[in-house]
Amino acid sequence: MRKVFYVIFVFPVYQGCIEPFVAETFDFEGALVVDARLTNEEKQHRVLLSRARPFEEEGTVPERDAVVRIVEGSGTNYVFEEVAPGQYLSSAIFGAKENESYQLRITTSNGASYTSNTETMPENVPIADLEIQREVNDLGEDGIAVFVDNSSFGVQPRYFRYDYEENFKIIAPNWDPFTFKVIDSIACSDGDAFQVDIEPKGSTDGRICYGRNASTEILLASTSNLENNSITDFRVRFVNRDNYALTHRYSILVHQFSQSVDAHSYYQSLEAFSVSESIFSEIQPGFLAGNIVSDRDSNENVIGYFETAAVSSKRIFFNYEDLFPDEELPEYPINCRTIGNPQLIPEGYHCTQPPDSVCDGNCDSPLIGQIQTGTIVYAGVAEPADFAAPYYTLPRTCGDCTVLGSKVKPDFWID
Repeated sequence: MRKVFYVIFVFPVYQGCIEPFVAETFDFEGALVVDARLTNEEKQHRVLLSRARPFEEEGTVPERDAVVRIVEGSGTNYVFEEVAPGQYLSSAIFGAKENESYQLRITTSNGASYTSNTETMPENVPIADLEIQREVNDLGEDGIAVFVDNSSFGVQPRYFRYDYEENFKIIAPNWDPFTFKVIDSIACSDGDAFQVDIEPKGSTDGRICYGRNASTEILLASTSNLENNSITDFRVRFVNRDNYALTHRYSILVHQFSQSVDAHSYYQSLEAFSVSESIFSEIQPGFLAGNIVSDRDSNENVIGYFETAAVSSKRIFFNYEDLFPDEELPEYPINCRTIGNPQLIPEGYHCTQPPDSVCDGNCDSPLIGQIQTGTIVYAGVAEPADFAAPYYTLPRTCGDCTVLGSKVKPDFWID
């Protein structure tokens, strides 16, 4: 009993001695970070350069004024120009050729040079089919699964990485053709109270918008352990049925990158580091060596990988009712059921008589303040009429979908 009492007594004492620990990075090496992928697409290709930062700092440190080029095996040089801090775009539009070799070369502003391994553009394997189906996932969630199929050539194993872009139609549930017009926002400017009216918008902007999300996870597949050297029913995306992106019309564009075995191994290692949940797990995050090295110091760490990948893309559209006929739509991402009624004339507001017209009470209008900051939209005239709080309001998102997406319909969009 004495031992038990000792443990119970001492534990709170040690608990009380614990102080917050602020982690700091010592002897930090600002390694060059390279994000570079060359594909068979005819376009201006992009290379991103930055410097690694201590984990306690936020933001990125772009690598400015570097000389960037990609050298083709035939001797052709593709020069890249800096179009934004740390962002380099090829001057020419080009696409990598199948079975041709390429090398990335970088010279930073301080004269340091870096070179990638010579990489060969893999053979392109097209996406054979992209399909959707309703399913319940391993967590018991009902939703939509997106699957991809392909058919590889020959008997050599194929390696793939996937990403996607999803686009969706948004309709503001409480869009109104009228909007607020602030007539007088200066307290006691003319001896009178604040004034707000409503006026027609003159357009339907903010009623229908288009949202966009891009994948952030690493999606890998290979045929190395498959009998027929083909990918079948590989799930690239699952969307819970409660996700508002599905409410009206949804589209997903899937990119399939045919990559080398070395690039595939690199992304496998990167994925393993990404999913490690604890420093005590078997996977210990650390420096992940890519295929880019310093020309003057072989011990210098360079983060990133220069990848050559043949890409095949496919898009699909569907409506919520196609898979959930006569079922309740997902909820809008913000509560639009609670209507506000902010004060135009605040309690205690008082103006002295002209010519002074000085406010000597509460001199801020809650309604005008929210209108000017763009946080509310008009939702109706208060009933019964109230001079001090004449209008009903809703959060801006309820009546203006541009908070969630763009009012510009994408060129590829099909209704």
